[in-house]
Amino acid sequence: MFTKKCLAFAIILILFQNIAVCQRLKVGDRSPDFEALDTNGDSIKLSNYKGQKVVIAFFRYAGCPVCNYRVHELIENYESINSEGFKIIAIYESDNSTLKDYLTETPIPFRVVGDSKLNLYRKYGVEKSFRKMLGSAFKRQTIEAMKKGNKLSQKKIKRDGNLTRLPADFIVDENGFL
Repeated sequence: MFTKKCLAFAIILILFQNIAVCQRLKVGDRSPDFEALDTNGDSIKLSNYKGQKVVIAFFRYAGCPVCNYRVHELIENYESINSEGFKIIAIYESDNSTLKDYLTETPIPFRVVGDSKLNLYRKYGVEKSFRKMLGSAFKRQTIEAMKKGNKLSQKKIKRDGNLTRLPADFIVDENGFL
């Protein structure tokens, strides 16, 4: 039988553990291929980008103010990124219907995919971590991004993703390697 101390320790461990169980990808690994539907209902397949450079940007959910700020940075720099030959795919934990609502206020010039079942997050090993999220929450850069992200959106979008998800970016080369 568990003592109260053991039980308390187990609960703390569960709350603060890094929940990601996926293998982490490294530079030089082949990028996992995927097929998904974007917010327009069109199929998007990474293997169709062979011969092109791709930025795959993973976000939390459509209403996340820090993610809102990050996506606006991509929008502002889109022409420059595109002129360097990069295509951008943005992936959110939100479902496509929530993203469509978000996109009415924030038109995005690149492909956006809702992955509410987290299939792509698992394939790419995008982790959740309460400890890392909390550690970054009080940094000046995060606080500024949160303030700016809140100002960018007038509409309140429902939170349909995990607050502890850590946003991640992957750059895939022309041959499909990270």
